[in-house]
Amino acid sequence: MNSISKPTGTDKVNLKTKFGYAIGDFGANLAFQVTSFYLLFFFTDVFGILPALAGVIILCAKIWDAVSDPVMGFLVDRTDTRWGQKRPYLLFGAVPLGITIFLLFFGPDIPGETKFIYGIVTFILFCTAITVVNVPYLALTPAMTKDSHERAVITGYRVIFGILGTLLAAGATLSLGSLVSGNQILAFRYIGLIYGVIVTVVTLVSFIAVKEKTVSVNREKTAFKPKLLAVLRNKPFIIITAGTALHIVAMSILAVIISYYFKYVIVNEAMTSVGFLFVFVTAAAFIPMYVRISKKTSKKFTYNIGMGIVAAGLALIYFFGEKELSLFGTEIPAIFLFLFICGMGLSTNWLSPWSILPDTVEYSELDTGIRNEGLLYGIFYFVFKLGSAFAGFLVGTVLSKAGYIANMNQIPEAVNAIRLLQTWIPFGFIAAGIVVVQKFPIDAKVHADIERKLRERNR
Repeated sequence: MNSISKPTGTDKVNLKTKFGYAIGDFGANLAFQVTSFYLLFFFTDVFGILPALAGVIILCAKIWDAVSDPVMGFLVDRTDTRWGQKRPYLLFGAVPLGITIFLLFFGPDIPGETKFIYGIVTFILFCTAITVVNVPYLALTPAMTKDSHERAVITGYRVIFGILGTLLAAGATLSLGSLVSGNQILAFRYIGLIYGVIVTVVTLVSFIAVKEKTVSVNREKTAFKPKLLAVLRNKPFIIITAGTALHIVAMSILAVIISYYFKYVIVNEAMTSVGFLFVFVTAAAFIPMYVRISKKTSKKFTYNIGMGIVAAGLALIYFFGEKELSLFGTEIPAIFLFLFICGMGLSTNWLSPWSILPDTVEYSELDTGIRNEGLLYGIFYFVFKLGSAFAGFLVGTVLSKAGYIANMNQIPEAVNAIRLLQTWIPFGFIAAGIVVVQKFPIDAKVHADIERKLRERNR
């Protein structure tokens, strides 16, 4: 395995810039995860949209994402302003994104038949706004430095802030809502307002903090079709996208099923939030360790080691998750220990793909002469969303086939289905993802050689 050389003076990113960039992901994850965790509940149980129609809203938004994410990436690659290529979208997209979060959870007092229209319009507006901000935001990483390890460090900072945003969305939303007792509509309006302001402010902070050092070449002259063809012949990008998609499906299954596992297998629904803490806090704590490991080995090796640890934790949950452990004279549920193990590896699911992806930009530039990080990030971001949506569909299908009935004592087949969704089904996706990621061909030495050839060609 190859060591990564230290960044040069021009490629070193100072600590202030790293923090300024990373805080933007706190807002991005807060916005994205609050809709993932609570939007369906808000639509059905608070705003009063029928469940089937609420599902149609989510489906339509995902179809729209399939178009908007790659198109946004293409537009980013063709942008040229005095603020840079990607930063202006943060400047002009921050306020609209905050407004759409507020409107999404506003829940106006309107006739029932128009609530569906309000829901689908506001959610598509939200999805568009977060795409406008987040695709160029994520594509800033390769524009900040060309040093491969420095990109991993920047991604590490960003991921830690992203996990903190996820924790706020998961843990504080209902607590904030409880401050307005007896009026759920009003509670969610306050949540939408508070989160909207936070997201707007931190996005603007990232705009101010970051400076772009590289931009796409020939962006004005390159049409969409050549750029798309350049993506399709970018073998490293295809490999990391496919491997990450498999891992995202696995992790999204776990995110959806864990509350069912605690409620119907452990039979203690109140412990769900504690389980989330064991996973997410542990994942955030281990990010710096994996950044160091990736420097001493490779990003691919780090990704696979981390996901292998997650898979081991899932196997332990299947065999021992319902037992108790005696630690320091106290009996504690074994599930918490195994979720801690999963969290130890889960760090790499946030860190590694986003630190690997920038290296595929220079590969494409050398191969095709087109530097198209905007389109690459747009497609990659859509794959993240698609993996999450597929996981939700898979969980719903498996539970339905197993005879699951909400808020009832489950038949053995349904309980067993929940166990499998918590363990062996995501285990299988992780194993497949590890096999695919292992084929990724770019390591530190290869990337340095790509950079050398680009410098020689551009002289």
